[in-house]
Amino acid sequence: MRSENATVGIVGGFVAVAIAFVVAALPDYYGGVATKMLIYIGLAVAWNIVGGIGGQLSLGHSVFIGLGALLPAAMLLKLSVPLWIGIMCAAAVSSVIGAAISWITFRFRLGHLYFALVTLAIGELGRVIVIGTEFLGGASGLLVQYQPWSVGGIRISVAMQNLLFALGFAAIAVLTTRAILRSKLGFYLRALKGNESAAQAIGINLLRSKTTAMMVSAVLSSIGGSVLAHYDGFVDPEVVASPILIISIVLFTVVGGIGTLWGPVVGVALLFPFGEILRGSLANSLPGLHLVVFGVTLVAVIRLMPTGILGSVVAKYRVWSIRIRQRPAQTVMDPTSK
Repeated sequence: MRSENATVGIVGGFVAVAIAFVVAALPDYYGGVATKMLIYIGLAVAWNIVGGIGGQLSLGHSVFIGLGALLPAAMLLKLSVPLWIGIMCAAAVSSVIGAAISWITFRFRLGHLYFALVTLAIGELGRVIVIGTEFLGGASGLLVQYQPWSVGGIRISVAMQNLLFALGFAAIAVLTTRAILRSKLGFYLRALKGNESAAQAIGINLLRSKTTAMMVSAVLSSIGGSVLAHYDGFVDPEVVASPILIISIVLFTVVGGIGTLWGPVVGVALLFPFGEILRGSLANSLPGLHLVVFGVTLVAVIRLMPTGILGSVVAKYRVWSIRIRQRPAQTVMDPTSK
């Protein structure tokens, strides 16, 4: 197990370095799109812990993303608190809110539909609170002007900082999800997703398992919000604290393959650049046309691939491999049958 983890770490390190070099070599616009895509990959993977592995449709993750984006920026601008301390505070508050949401819904066995409604209501409530709180910027938002770093005489631009933060966040989210899937918590969550009553009958603690998953997902989403705020510079509460953001993340995850490790990565990697390309090429010709094309594409993919892009590809590969394995047996049996 240790040798396998070491191998995964080494390979992942090389892949991360390769991605960093490729994105850094791109022109500014495409480099920015690739950096934001990495942020969305991390956010989708973080949501997938609850929504995919745990099977709970959460529409309130915008609260965690908004906290991660707004609280560190507000503490930096108005209290001169270092950014990393603000990020830790936002992650801690997000974990507490995630635990409270889980306790309310799972302690009283409200069910999946009520969980979605509760999280949606909390997400909308969080947006209203943010807009009405002057410390968090109110409806005007917050503008943070980040400066380049100088490390050992090497100048690191703000764009490079964004790339490093985005790549690190995406890697942490993927590695955390991989660890959960291979741990007892991952097996517990999948058992509860399949049949809660049967899982509890064999001794699985529903409240503890789903609360832990919610807290981990909340912390990762909060960190992702901080990285997104660093990328944008200007933190708009109508963007980071809006349910529209989390709905987009849910769509990316479902289209890629919900409940899997690499499904959210595939969904974001394919759909996010596609949406940016459509907006750049069609937005000026007819307003709203790129949204129509993007929506029709999403509906077509979901209709043709109900298990997601990754699930459909894996299923077809398995069918193809079975056919390949059966061919030699048929060629050997044919002469004897005659």
